[in-house]
Amino acid sequence: MNISDFEYLVQNLETSNLMGSDAAVANLFFLQPKYNTQFKIKNNFLFRTYFGKDNRYGYGFPLTIKNKDANLKDALNLIFLENPDKTKVNFCLCTQAQKNLLDEAFRNHFPNYKIDWKTNRDDCDYVYLQEKLSLLPGSSLQKKKNHISRFCRTYENSWTFKTFPKEDITQDILKVEEEWFLERSNDIEKAFDYDTLLLEKESIEQAVKNAKIFNLTGGVIYLNEKPVAMTIASPISPDTIDIHFEKVLSEQAQNGGYAAINNFFVKTLSEYKYINREEDMGVEGLRKAKLSYKPEILLEKFYGKVIKC
Repeated sequence: MNISDFEYLVQNLETSNLMGSDAAVANLFFLQPKYNTQFKIKNNFLFRTYFGKDNRYGYGFPLTIKNKDANLKDALNLIFLENPDKTKVNFCLCTQAQKNLLDEAFRNHFPNYKIDWKTNRDDCDYVYLQEKLSLLPGSSLQKKKNHISRFCRTYENSWTFKTFPKEDITQDILKVEEEWFLERSNDIEKAFDYDTLLLEKESIEQAVKNAKIFNLTGGVIYLNEKPVAMTIASPISPDTIDIHFEKVLSEQAQNGGYAAINNFFVKTLSEYKYINREEDMGVEGLRKAKLSYKPEILLEKFYGKVIKC
């Protein structure tokens, strides 16, 4: 699909009951190279086919176009038309609710087949209440307040925060990403996957290039007018927004920079009830950090293969 197709999806994809990061149209666009994803709009459905590994291989749950008649049985028939051997069909990135709908459709319309489901803790999206991330209430989140206080004390009278696209800070978002990328590239321990970071860097460049199409919003922290932290997000649904990228340069990260950019930005998102901060990918430090913010929901994702009953 070309960029005009994604613009159509931003305006017309039915996501009102969804909060998973895989349903953010911006993510569908940015992550195409990473998972070699293919898309097709047919019979009022968006079909997503992922060609990654294991839990990123197969069809995503068919999503519908707004105000159109769409029946899951019809979507499955189209999938099986492309795959006459039903046992060659896989599904991935399905929430519990989507899994239940697929299981029901198979029982009612394809009783000789079912989906053998599995799940992976690494795929769970971390979903938070905007109000909680903004106010950080209670003793369990006091450490986060302390991190923000540390940042503000360390850089007293020298930091400012600007929002995007209200202010034209596109180049500053890219500057943070470029410097953050160089910091990792010069890491003598090389404790990262270079190709993955390069794909992410390219995704960020595509994000800001197409920011208007995807309704992107974001922010940058400056120290003495130098950009040192950035974040980018886009809506999943009217009440849920997805944080796609968040980068803080190493010195500021050691002084509470991540807690600061998180909190400063979330305070600008009062129109949303939920903040999706995506999965932890099994990275121990990332999991610890995401859990420390006390998620409201751990949104489980399932993947599975069609088998005969």
